[in-house]
Amino acid sequence: APNARVIRDGNEFEISVDDVVIDDIIKVLPGKQVPADAVVLSNNMVELNEALLTGESDSVIKKPGDSLYSGSFVSSGMVIAQVVAVGHDSYIEKLAGQAKKYKKPNSQLLKSLRVLITALTVLIVPVGLLLFYVSVNPNEFLGIGIGSNPLNDTILKTAGSMIGMVPVGLFLLTSMALAVGVIRLADNNTLVQELYCIELLARVDTLCLDKTGTITDGSMNVREIFTLKSGINLPVEDIISSMLHAFEDENATAKALRERFGSDKKMVSSETIPFSSDRKFSAVEFDEQGVFILGAPEYVLEDKYITIEEQVEKRTSEGYRVIVLAHSKGKIRKDNTVSGVHWPIAIIALEDSIRVDAKETVNYFKESGVDIKVISGDNAITVSRIAERAGINNFHKYISLENANDKEVIAAAEEYTIFGRVSPHQKQVLIKAMKDNGKTVAMTGDGVNDILALKEADTSIAMASGSDAAKNVSHLVLLDSNFSSMPKVVSEGRRVVNNVQKVATLFLTKTLFSILLTIMTIYLGFKTGSAVYPLEPRHLYPIEWLIIGFPSFFLALEYNNNPIKSGTFLWNIIKSALPGALAIIITSVLVYAFKNPLNI
Repeated sequence: APNARVIRDGNEFEISVDDVVIDDIIKVLPGKQVPADAVVLSNNMVELNEALLTGESDSVIKKPGDSLYSGSFVSSGMVIAQVVAVGHDSYIEKLAGQAKKYKKPNSQLLKSLRVLITALTVLIVPVGLLLFYVSVNPNEFLGIGIGSNPLNDTILKTAGSMIGMVPVGLFLLTSMALAVGVIRLADNNTLVQELYCIELLARVDTLCLDKTGTITDGSMNVREIFTLKSGINLPVEDIISSMLHAFEDENATAKALRERFGSDKKMVSSETIPFSSDRKFSAVEFDEQGVFILGAPEYVLEDKYITIEEQVEKRTSEGYRVIVLAHSKGKIRKDNTVSGVHWPIAIIALEDSIRVDAKETVNYFKESGVDIKVISGDNAITVSRIAERAGINNFHKYISLENANDKEVIAAAEEYTIFGRVSPHQKQVLIKAMKDNGKTVAMTGDGVNDILALKEADTSIAMASGSDAAKNVSHLVLLDSNFSSMPKVVSEGRRVVNNVQKVATLFLTKTLFSILLTIMTIYLGFKTGSAVYPLEPRHLYPIEWLIIGFPSFFLALEYNNNPIKSGTFLWNIIKSALPGALAIIITSVLVYAFKNPLNI
């Protein structure tokens, strides 16, 4: 079992993580995992990797009074902290608990169909009884009724009325259309975990994206090499290539440099200092060439940093990650430091690699009238720069939500497009605020930090490469972790909603004319005492099969990528069905009125 180092009564010892209690003083060393939620007490600088919580691999500096969360790792320094929550009360356990709660989809299609069926269920019985009452001859049924029709005829006519009001097969065809959508999406590497989410994504007007894994692919590339005046005559490319050959680093920065400069033994190395998050640099000593240092400018140059500070800050403000190559005529010491003065040779600017298809996908949503927002745990300026490259509108409207309270987050939801340094709870608050403003919101995510926001969104999309927890709570999982698959999902959702609307119009036309015709018959029955409902069940067979059944089957499956009509689903189909229903009633009344003159 994992252990934790605690200080009790002035004594330091290791215990099982399960034995850590609130108010314990814990000591976490470099590379160790924080065993419980705690508050920093020590004054020394410490850096933590909170990738499990925030989805961002960059280390975060913690100061006295800052919160530590279980599941994060100390990447540099040592920290002493006081435990404030353990077990199920810890932050990550609460996140996991949220993942287990089921939330029904907010499907307009499902709600409309349920309202329709409920209303018809309530209406059919009393309307049917009234029709029977005004139609049947009281002498034939216990003295009940005011009509003049035989009991058998009345039963047949009443059955014809009640059957005509029922939209037989509407739910079945809707489910079939959605099921076909699920199969089609599976062919396009998309796993549908909630049937009605296909419709929801088609109705989305606000799409919230996570930067890492959605817009970017997790890799970096060298954007600029700015060579400075120095006494070194060696090409920068040869120096960095030789340094990379001396190391085996496989982090994103090293891969980007290797892709740009290669890895060749152009100079012979004698000593090396590997990169660490504590030192923030790596160094190689070459025979007769001195020591070359590569890393974060302020750590590499120390007091000489001021000579290039303006150049570095300019590139940092543009969203780049900046490293510097420096040279020293000194030596590498045993304590992994470099003697002598460190003079800068070149400034190298790196940027996150945008997914090849990200811009095209963003344009698709923009053309569809969907407002795109980016929510990330990374620096807001960096995220804004990436959003600009991806073609997202209003990328300049960015804000850092670090240490912001809920009121400030809610106020920022409508005003800004790019949100940086966002905690998992703040992601949830942002999504809820957008929904409260009348938006239909979709959220993409891949980490534990996204669980709360994914649960809150109307539609949630996870990447298959992400955490199991994120996939478990999402409505859709992109099996190829490809952002470009989302337009296909939207297109399929449009097909389903538009086609079901057409099909529902056919069903509702029959339902409406049956209801209106029944009400007219009841009215005439009370007025004249001799009204007769004109249709029997056998008269409905041609309508059920030839006008509704076969056509609706093919309508439900045809291609349709038109934007979904504004307004509620139920009101739209009522507006579409009512003219047809009135036309059928008028025709039926005219035929019935002239049946004797026309001898029919």
